[in-house]
Amino acid sequence: MVTDEEVPAAPTATAPSVDPLVGSTIGEFVIRERVGAGGMGVVYRAEHPLIGKHAAIKVMRAELVSPEQEQRLLVEARAVNAIRHPGVLDIFNFGTLPDCRPYVVMELLQGQSLADRMREQDRMDVGTTAWVLDQVLAALGAAHRAGVVHRDLKPANVFLMEQPDAAPMIKLVDFGIAKVMQEHDALARADRSTVGTPDFMAPEQIRGGEVGPAADLYALGVMAFHMLTGTRPFQGDNVQVMFAHVEQVPPRVSSRVEGIPPELDDLVSQLMEKEPAKRPATATAVRMKLRGLARPPVPSVSVEPEAPPPSSVESRAVPQVPTTTVPPGRRNAVSIAVAAVAGVALLGLGYWWGTQTQVIAPPRPSEPVTVEAKPTPPVEPPPVTATQAPVEEPPEVIAEEAPVEEETATATLAKSTKLPPLPAGTASEKKMEQRLAGLFKLLLARAKDVDAEGALRGKLLQQYRAATDATDSERARIHVALDDIEKDLTQRIALHDAPPAPVVVVAPPEPPKVPALVIPKLPTLPQGNASEQKLAQRMDKLVAELLKRTQNQDVAPELTKQLVDIYKSAANATTATERMTVHQALDAWQERLTTRFPR
Repeated sequence: MVTDEEVPAAPTATAPSVDPLVGSTIGEFVIRERVGAGGMGVVYRAEHPLIGKHAAIKVMRAELVSPEQEQRLLVEARAVNAIRHPGVLDIFNFGTLPDCRPYVVMELLQGQSLADRMREQDRMDVGTTAWVLDQVLAALGAAHRAGVVHRDLKPANVFLMEQPDAAPMIKLVDFGIAKVMQEHDALARADRSTVGTPDFMAPEQIRGGEVGPAADLYALGVMAFHMLTGTRPFQGDNVQVMFAHVEQVPPRVSSRVEGIPPELDDLVSQLMEKEPAKRPATATAVRMKLRGLARPPVPSVSVEPEAPPPSSVESRAVPQVPTTTVPPGRRNAVSIAVAAVAGVALLGLGYWWGTQTQVIAPPRPSEPVTVEAKPTPPVEPPPVTATQAPVEEPPEVIAEEAPVEEETATATLAKSTKLPPLPAGTASEKKMEQRLAGLFKLLLARAKDVDAEGALRGKLLQQYRAATDATDSERARIHVALDDIEKDLTQRIALHDAPPAPVVVVAPPEPPKVPALVIPKLPTLPQGNASEQKLAQRMDKLVAELLKRTQNQDVAPELTKQLVDIYKSAANATTATERMTVHQALDAWQERLTTRFPR
C-alpha cells in the first residue's frame, strides 16, 4: 500500500521498460526497478553492484525542479543527519542528475505505516499504544536535542519496520517541512508559514506563531488519542478541525473508551493542552511518565514455563503478542515491501510497503513465546488494560459523544446574524448547514482582520441563501463554491497571522563613493560534458549574482577573491570528484554572499 499522496507505479509490462533510469547508475548504486510514482516524483529500488547493499532513491520530476524545491530537499537531508538516531529514516546521499533533477538516497524499509495498521485494527490496546509511543518519543527526543522540530507528526509518518530475525522497530519519516531551530543556518530557516496536517496541528502552528518541540508533543497526544479510541478528538472539514484545535477543549480518552489507566488518560490530555507551556517540557519527560505507569501482568498466552516473565517497566509496556512465522518460500513469493520514505512534503512521495507480516509489538527476541493450538482460532491478540481483564468486544462509546442538540448550528447562528436557519432534516442538509455555520463562525471571529471590506461575507451570504431551499444537486454546486471561499479565508488568516517582515533600515549613502567592483580576467572553463557545462553555468550565474547584490561596488573584496579562486579551481577540475568539491565550495560561498547581502 502507499500513502494518500502517492500513486503506485502501474503494474504493466511497459511502465518499467520505458523508464530510462532503470538499469542506469546513480552514484554508487544501480537502479533495479521503479517501485512508486507520485505527482511530484518517482521512487526506485537500487542496489550496490559490488556489495549488494539495497537502497531507495527518490528523484524529483524535471518539470517541478526549482531552487526552492532543491533547497527544501537539502534541508531535510541535513535535518535527518543532524539527528543521527536509529528511529529516524537514514538519508545517506544527496545529488543531482545530469539533467539537473535532484535526488536523495536513503534506507529501503520493509513493513507498513502506522496509519495503515490503524485502518486495519481500528484501535490499539494500552500495551501496544505505550510501546509505539515509547519508540516515537525516543526518536523525537533525539530530534529535539539536535534542534529539529518535525512539524508534521502523524500516523502516516510513523513506519513499523520489519527486521529479519529481530523485533520490529519504529522509524520516523518525512522531515520535509521540519524546522531547524538554529537561526544561523540560512538554508534551514523556517518561513513561519502555516504548514502541516490540520488533524494533528497544534494551536500555535495553526495561528502561524512560533513552532517548537511542544508542537510535536501536541501532535503525539492526538496520535495517542487516535490509537486508543480509533477516532480523532475533532471531526469535520479542515477549517472546522483547525478552529476546534484552537478553541475547543478536547475530550478525554476515558470518555470514549473504558479501562484506560487514569495516569495515561491524564498524560494524553496534558499533551493536548492549548498552551505550549502547559504541556510536558520535553519528549524525554513524557517518556519517563509513560514508563512510570503501573500496568498489570500480561494475560497468559501459554508461555513456556522456563521463560521468565519480563521484569523491567519497558518490557511491560510491550504486550506479548503471539506471532505466526511465515515460511521463507512464501515470503519470497510475495512482493517485497518497499518504503522509500524521506518524506519530503514537496515531492508528495509516500511509501511503498507490503503488509505480509503485520507485527507491532512482538515478544522480546531473547524470550521466545510459544502459542498453543486453540479449538477456536484467535482473531487478534488480547488487549492489555490497567483495571480489567482483556476485552474481546470493541469498546463501547458513551452516549454523550453525539448529544442531541435542541437546535441546529445555523439556528444558533441566526440569533446573532438575523439569517434564517437552514434545513437539517437529511444527511446532505445536515452536512451543508454545519459547514456554513462553521465558516460563518470563523469569518465573524476574524472579520476585522481578514474581511474589513466585507467581500468574503457577501460571497458566503450568497451561498447561504442559495442553500435555504437547495436540492441535492444544487448543494453539490454550493460545496464547490464554498471550497473556494474556504481556501481564500484560510489564506487570508495565515497571511494576517504571519509575523511582520523585518524592517530594514537603510542608512543614507556616505558622501565618499565606493570604488566600482572590478573582477579580473577569469580563465575559460571546460564544457566538454554535461557535468562541466553545469558547473560553468553555475559559475557564471554566481559572478552575475555577486555584481547584482553588491550593485557593482567593491564592498566585499574578500568574497570577490574567494570566487575568483573557486573559478580557477573549476578551470582545473578534470574529474567528477574535483567538480563536486568545487560545487561544495560554491555552496558555502553562496551562503556567505546571501547572508552578507540579503535581497
